[in-house]
Order: sequence, then structure tokens, then C-alpha cells
Amino acid sequence: MAAGFLHTLAGADHLAALTPLTVGRHPVASSALGALWGAGHCTGQLILGLCMVLLKERFDQLVPLLDRWGGASVGITLLIIGVLGLRDSLAQPEPAAPALAGAGPGVGAGPPPQGARGLTAEETEAQEVAVAVATRSKSLGSLLATYVTGIVYGLQPDALFVVIPALTLPSRLAAAAYMLSFLVGTVTAMGAYAGIIGATSRAISGTNAALNRKLAAAASLLAAGVGMTILVPCVGPLLG
Repeated sequence: MAAGFLHTLAGADHLAALTPLTVGRHPVASSALGALWGAGHCTGQLILGLCMVLLKERFDQLVPLLDRWGGASVGITLLIIGVLGLRDSLAQPEPAAPALAGAGPGVGAGPPPQGARGLTAEETEAQEVAVAVATRSKSLGSLLATYVTGIVYGLQPDALFVVIPALTLPSRLAAAAYMLSFLVGTVTAMGAYAGIIGATSRAISGTNAALNRKLAAAASLLAAGVGMTILVPCVGPLLG
């Protein structure tokens, strides 16, 4: 379990991938995203271990391929996370100015409610349903992307040191207990980290939505920067 903690929190790429997704979120939602990412990470490691057991001697031929493309896939993933996070943070609308006390109609007031725009009750209800469906679809897509990102990170050759001890244990029960403990440590570590990021960013920004946007943009830029740092050294071997 301690190994799961250390392996997860010692990787700058792990933290950079999850931070843009959790800035400004509720701590519970952030922890759930972090735990989901950790579950994906363990899934990738288990897939890698299964390949090593099934392929046996031929697995040695797969390691150079994983080593060549592993870093590139992580770098590209971080770049995508950073770019999308930056786009979303810049696309958020500016917070509306509060209405002025005693102001007349149209002074300091927000847009009129939907009923004032001549929409019928049926049209208003249809709009609300469409927004709810779009929001739910986006949430499901975000959850799936988080899980898949964790799998990509778990398929790296440096994850082999996690699986190898399980293969040396004297029984299948001991190996299963080892892998389960590592999974618990990984999921707990990422859930705790993501929850702390969510709670801290919300406490810093308070009710200031503009500051929240800046924090999200900074986290996205950091993810993209780490992605470039990982990707650039991989370009030469890939082209070669």
C-alpha cells in the first residue's frame, strides 16, 4: 500500500494530468475523479502484467516498443489535457456584475428570465432538458476520459517494477493480496491528492470566479509544459 502511495505521488506527470481536472471542483467530486484515475492506472498496470505472464519470452520484444511509445503517449495526453483545460477556462463567461441598489430597469440587472423572452412553457422545458442532457453527456465523457488516461499511464514500462514482486510471491493468494494492496494505495493517494487540490482551490478563490479561472488556466499550462518536457526527448527515437 505504501508503494502505491509513493509510486503515484512521486510522478510529476501523474499530478500534472489530474490537477487541471480538479481545480475549482467540490472536494468530493475531485476525490472521486482522482480515485477513478487511480483505478484506471491500476487497470493499465494489470494489463501490462497479464501481457508479461501470457507472452513470457516474447514479452522482451514488446518492452522496447512500450519504452519508445510510452513516453510519447504520456506527453501527448498531457498536451491534450492542457490545451482542453486552457480552452475551457478561457471559454467560461465572466461573472455578472451585481445589480445596483435602487437602479431602474436595465441598469445593473442581468438578462431577463426566459419567460420574459416570449418562450412558451413547452419551449422552456425543452431547453432545460437539452441542457441537462448535454451536461450529463459531458460529465460521462469526462469520467471516461479520466479513466482511459489512467490506463495510458499504467501501460508504461516503469510500471513493471510494480508487477514483478507479485510474480515472485509463493502463492496466487499472496500475489492477489499484494496487487490489491497496491491498488488501494494508488486509488487512495490519487483520491486524496485530487480532493486536496479541489478544496484548496475553492478556498483560495472563494466566490471569485475570475480567480478560479486563472487557477485552472495555470494548471492547464503546467500540464502542457510537463507534456512538452516528456514529449520532446521522445521525438528523436520515434523518428529514428
